[in-house]
Amino acid sequence: MPRPKREIKPSTVRFIAMLRALDLAVDSHGVSHAELERRLCDWLVQGRQAEARLRENPGDADRERLTALVARKNDVEHSGLARADGHRAKAGGQRIGELVSGKFPAGKVPPRRRVEVCVAVLLEFLAENDPDGFADGEYGTRGAWLEWWRQAAQGQEPDIGEGKLHVWGYLDTALEQLRDIGVHVGAGVRAEEPASAGISGLLAERDQALARARQAEKLLDEATARADAAEARADAATAKAEEATAKAEEAATRAQEEARERERAQHQRDEAHHRADRLRKRAAALALPLAALAACAGIAVDRLLLAGRPTRTVEFTVPAQEVTASQQPVFTLSGGLPAGSDWTLRIRLAVTPTDPFSGCTFEMQITAHAEADGRRLPSFTSHPGQKDITQVVHLGRLGSRGVRLVVTRLAVNPPSCTVRLDPSGSRATAPG
Repeated sequence: MPRPKREIKPSTVRFIAMLRALDLAVDSHGVSHAELERRLCDWLVQGRQAEARLRENPGDADRERLTALVARKNDVEHSGLARADGHRAKAGGQRIGELVSGKFPAGKVPPRRRVEVCVAVLLEFLAENDPDGFADGEYGTRGAWLEWWRQAAQGQEPDIGEGKLHVWGYLDTALEQLRDIGVHVGAGVRAEEPASAGISGLLAERDQALARARQAEKLLDEATARADAAEARADAATAKAEEATAKAEEAATRAQEEARERERAQHQRDEAHHRADRLRKRAAALALPLAALAACAGIAVDRLLLAGRPTRTVEFTVPAQEVTASQQPVFTLSGGLPAGSDWTLRIRLAVTPTDPFSGCTFEMQITAHAEADGRRLPSFTSHPGQKDITQVVHLGRLGSRGVRLVVTRLAVNPPSCTVRLDPSGSRATAPG
């Protein structure tokens, strides 16, 4: 008796569709699975070179980065997504294609190491081809993808929130493709059809063939409709691209006009300075004693102008905090700044791992914002791997009742890694 086929869990299909949506986002930039595997081969080679360098010089000053390269190489080897010998010329990307199609492994949630490596290489290509969207978090973070994998591994539907990320625009297409290649959502058992026998078996096979033909015709109609919809979307995208090009050209024209206006204004200022110099020389020739007195007065005025208005500075003394990715630390920079001044906040945040040999700050990102008088100011995000973060925030006349720095997101790998955040050196300045 043939063994029944079990349908995979909806949570598994959902997570595989999410991976496929991320793959479709990369594919939209013309990146093939073969290129992805070649990048993994590069990681293998870099990790092995780092191992050799650490063996030859254990006290290397770049030990942290080398250790991170070795850890990434180990992850790629255990994932099985790339050729173990790191031969780029023979990399075809078949394992990655099977992973995002639900075939590797078949009908199961992929192992964590395999998912982490696949997501890491997909996000790296998206960071290269769409840096603005990647910086805005439109494709999720490695920490978010790890959480979605945990939910799927526990049989839960991955919680993607309100679904506003750019990558989820490919999710419906990914689900349709998974259905087309034979991955179905649902629970239960689907038994194999019994073998036909004699005339009744032939008739049953004929009926089944007709049913399959009708189903194939229906699928063809659906595919045609999807193709028409895709063509319509492509036309709309082309129109938007043309509109964006026109706007860019208009902006470039305005920029050129503004540049010419600045040049004319600079020329007029230079002429005014020249005329003023000529007038001063004529006045000196007419009245030498008065010119000497005017020169003394001018020197005094120039000194006052050069001295300028005094600058008020408030240095903040705030203790550092050791945090993980699950925490949102808050630093109270000041209980209040003197009211009535135009304050500018200069934030400096130093990030160091508590374990100097860990690679958790590799590709780390921090998102934070300042609050003054209970009002939240625009947030900012550090560059991947940046350990000394600086940001200038104009407070204006805010801050008389208190200034805080709130860290809303800490993306490190692994999420359990502990880092030390030190805001020492932050200060507020205002013209006296």
